[in-house]
Amino acid sequence: MVPEPRSADHPLTAADWLNADGHMSLRVHSPGTRTLLVEVTGEVDLSTARRLDAVLQERVHGELGEVVIDLDGVTFFSVAGLNSLLRAQLLADTAGACLTVDAGRSRAVRRLFTLLPTDFDSVANVRPVR
Repeated sequence: MVPEPRSADHPLTAADWLNADGHMSLRVHSPGTRTLLVEVTGEVDLSTARRLDAVLQERVHGELGEVVIDLDGVTFFSVAGLNSLLRAQLLADTAGACLTVDAGRSRAVRRLFTLLPTDFDSVANVRPVR
């Protein structure tokens, strides 16, 4: 069972996806029949990470072979974002899918991966998507 994110204090509505106060944007694509690509841009912090959690919770299921999270356009990345990626790994494992995280050129994401004493590289493969 995948743990619920602590920041998900209420369910999101369709309006929440459209109006994020400009802090974070998500685009979800299916470039292949068994691939889910989630592009994240902007700021991933405590107030926006729950939206990423909700999108992944809704879209990651047993029909997928790979889940790719593209963080190239992220300008701020907090520990809440890292926790979202760890929950994404649990979702992918449950669905039998491989999780791939692309930090891209995002200095914010790469810095957090470098600064935190975490074994994140063994949890998710970090590789270019494009």
